[in-house]
Formats: sequence, C-alpha cells, structure tokens
Amino acid sequence: MVEHQRVALVTGAGQGIGLAIAQRLLRTGLRVVFADINQAAVEQAAQDAGQESGKALGLVVDVASEASVGDLFRELDAKLGRLDVLINNAGISPRVNGANATVQSTPLDIWTRTLAVNLTGTFLMCREAVPRMRNGGWGRIINMASIAARSRGEVASGYYAASKGGVVAFSRILAAEVGAFGITVNCISPARIVSPLTRSYANTSELDQRYIEKTPVKRLGEPEDVAAAAAYLASEESGYVSGTILDVTGGYYMP
Repeated sequence: MVEHQRVALVTGAGQGIGLAIAQRLLRTGLRVVFADINQAAVEQAAQDAGQESGKALGLVVDVASEASVGDLFRELDAKLGRLDVLINNAGISPRVNGANATVQSTPLDIWTRTLAVNLTGTFLMCREAVPRMRNGGWGRIINMASIAARSRGEVASGYYAASKGGVVAFSRILAAEVGAFGITVNCISPARIVSPLTRSYANTSELDQRYIEKTPVKRLGEPEDVAAAAAYLASEESGYVSGTILDVTGGYYMP
C-alpha cells in the first residue's frame, strides 16, 4: 500500500450511482471506502472491487446518525489515516402509500427522514471530512444534488426537492469557507438515471419515454455518466472549479 495514495469515501456505494462512482474512482488509482447503510451490499461491493489488495474498504454508516458518522470516520482514521475525496451520494426518495405525495399529503416523518438523510447526512459527513482535508492541504467534496433542486420534475416530491435544494445552498456556503485550504466543493445534478432509486420511485416505460423525448441526447442517463462527472470533480484538474453545479441531464435541463 502506497502511503501517499489519496483516499476517497463514497456514501451510498452499495448499489447504483454510488457503486459506479466508487468503481470509477478505483480505476483512477485512488483507494476507495465504499460506505453504505446496507452492510451486506457494501461489503460485497468492496470485496468485488479488490478489498484483498487494500485498494477498497467496505464500511457501514447511517449518514443521518451523528454517532454512526463519527464511528465511520474513527474507523477510517484507524485503517487508512487520511481522507482526500468525499462523495456524498447517499439519498432516499420515499413514497407515501406507494404514490407520489403532494405537500398536503406528506406525513411529517417522511419529510423529516428525507431531510435527515439527504441534507443533514451531507452536513454531518462534510463536518467530519473538512478537518482531515485541511490537515492534508487538499480536498474534493462532491455533493449529490438533483434536477429537482432547481426545476419542477415529473416525479419529485416537495420533501425530496427541498432536501436537494438545501444540498445546493449548503455546498455554496461550504465552498466559500474552505477554498483557502485547497478544498473544492461542488454538486452533481442528475436528471433521470437508470438506478435502483429511480426504478423504485417510478418504474414506468411511459415516464421513461417522456424523459427521452424531452432530452436532446435521446436517452436516459446511466450511473456511469454520473461517475464520469464525479471522477473529473475529484481530480487534480478540477482545482479551479468550486461552488458550482455540474448538470448530468443529457440537455434535459438547461439553466
């Protein structure tokens, strides 16, 4: 194991977009921590990616829990001793009685849980990551937003849109606070990506076709499309890019 090799941590890395990002970062030469609330999934993902060689490590975390996030970073310190790249990808978009909820039909517990995972989880992870990156004089933080943060979508609920809008606003403030320490903070904003989350939320061929018809590149996004964007923002070459939103929408959303 090379001591100076940079370390990336990806949340929600047990499947879908997070898994694709973690695998892509491994291919760029980073050591990668696959973090997820699903222990079996994340351990298998890390094992498949090369855990035996020390390049991948699977750790369990509930990003909405301050205690769990603290435990994750203590284990990270003990096993790898540094953190250079953080990808806050873990997120949820629950349905209410199997359907998309209006604001008036949204139960408080759904609102609270969604913001706890998507927004508070991002805050908790960043709060732990920044001191470690400052110690190294270099860092990349990439927070997963959504087209729902800035545009009315066809399936996004108010609670999901609010959580992702909060991620965008929080990321801008953090970027201003930490830029002088060699740390950049950016968001990735995908449209409809073929992933377990979108399939559980609205798995209809009619909806997919409507997105394709409105998308200039005439296809849905794949997890690898988001992973490619994350790899750039995590690289040395992105050092003058901070406080911005990288849209991965195939042209569906043009601000």
